[in-house]
Amino acid sequence: MKSAELDSVLIIGCGWIGTKLATTLISQNIKVFGTTRSAKKVSSLRSLGIEPIIFDLEKEDTIQTDLPKVDAIVISISPGRGDQRSQYPKHIKKLSKLLASTNQQVVMYSSTSAYKERMGIVTETDALPDPESDNVILAAEGELKTIIPDSVILRLGGLFGSDRHPVKYLAGREGISNGDAPVNLVHREDVISATISGISQKIQNEIFNVCSDHHPTKEELYTKLADKSGLEIPSFDSGGSDEKLVDSTRIKKELGFEYMHNDLFAYEFE
Repeated sequence: MKSAELDSVLIIGCGWIGTKLATTLISQNIKVFGTTRSAKKVSSLRSLGIEPIIFDLEKEDTIQTDLPKVDAIVISISPGRGDQRSQYPKHIKKLSKLLASTNQQVVMYSSTSAYKERMGIVTETDALPDPESDNVILAAEGELKTIIPDSVILRLGGLFGSDRHPVKYLAGREGISNGDAPVNLVHREDVISATISGISQKIQNEIFNVCSDHHPTKEELYTKLADKSGLEIPSFDSGGSDEKLVDSTRIKKELGFEYMHNDLFAYEFE
């Protein structure tokens, strides 16, 4: 069923989340345009029903790209690693300038890494977008908010889903630090549901945490899931009980949103 008054969406970055968001929207009879940096990916996107656009922020002529007029734009670009990560705020600034002349709703996926230095329970006001911040996540958010003040930022917890879960990479490892730290995870389906809720309600000028309400310790969660899945149980060092715990109350209160995957112990590998 099509969301009310939502006919078309542009997704900047058709990666692990972006592509799944696209196919979910298409199943609701919404037209989706999706960008990719690789010409090789065009046919695979088209086969999913996505209208592909080759778009690379690292190229000088990107600012001249003619993007389609749509009801909403979702920015789903990873900050990357190493030197690439340091370029993330610059890329978001460049993209924001390109989108600034439109009157479309703009939603950007960010990360709870915005709270990098914070301890204990954190809410959206504990870290504010700042283009001058040493934290590349906050700097990128700041570039977006400076140029497009009405944009919406969704700060995502650690991502997991049917083909991705951190326990698979931790299985059998020893001496993992901060075993008492709370986990801050969110299922891909909940990210997509939160996104569609936000764009359907045409929200503007907001920042929301998107993270499960369930925060077991790293040792509790990964021990239980490894055992449940027949994987070698990892071992943990103590510590980290005072690390950040991401509060996602606000999105539930403001949008009437509820998480589908709110019991991390119940997770089943496919």
